[in-house]
Amino acid sequence: MSTIRNFTPQISIILTVFNRADIFTRALNSIINQSFTDYEIIIINDGSTDDFHGKIIHYLKYDYRIKYYFHSNSGTVASLNKGINIAEGRYITFLDSDDEYKSNHLESRINYMNYNPEVDLIHSDSLLIGEEADFWIPDAQNPGKLIHVNDCIIGATFFGKKEVFKEKFVEVYSYDSEFIQRISGKYKIRKINNPTYIYYRNSSDGILNRLKNIWKND
Repeated sequence: MSTIRNFTPQISIILTVFNRADIFTRALNSIINQSFTDYEIIIINDGSTDDFHGKIIHYLKYDYRIKYYFHSNSGTVASLNKGINIAEGRYITFLDSDDEYKSNHLESRINYMNYNPEVDLIHSDSLLIGEEADFWIPDAQNPGKLIHVNDCIIGATFFGKKEVFKEKFVEVYSYDSEFIQRISGKYKIRKINNPTYIYYRNSSDGILNRLKNIWKND
């Protein structure tokens, strides 16, 4: 199922969702309230069984920039790759359905890329919300060791030229760091010090918290 309208934006924002009808409006409203407005929002509903569809209808009626797709549950990586295939923007970026942007997030990113045209992809630290214990997750290189979130590569903060993402993500733990490692010899990548992505580490159903609990109980 899809609801689409045709136009060519500067930025494609990919938002995947699974059973987040209760909180996704925080993420979506943070996009709608951005200071930079030349974007499309690609929402991939990964087989939700809650009332997400009923709640998104209101937004679809009033904002032509939203493209909405539903498919059977396939996982985050498959949903992200579907969004990449659909994206029409010059740049592609992401937002997790339980997080949000500061109001200048997109403007700061596109300004950076305009001033640094040789750069293909940027990523950054995040503004973390939660308890200190929530900020430590299993290290992708050594899952028995914990590492601070802002010492990791956070895929949701990726902002890059569309052609970079033709490489696609692969289904592994820490798919974002694997992606960076795989493309680093081919594209120019920079980490910037501009934490305008708000990362809610206190979401109990977040994928990293779920994995962290699994390893704790093993």
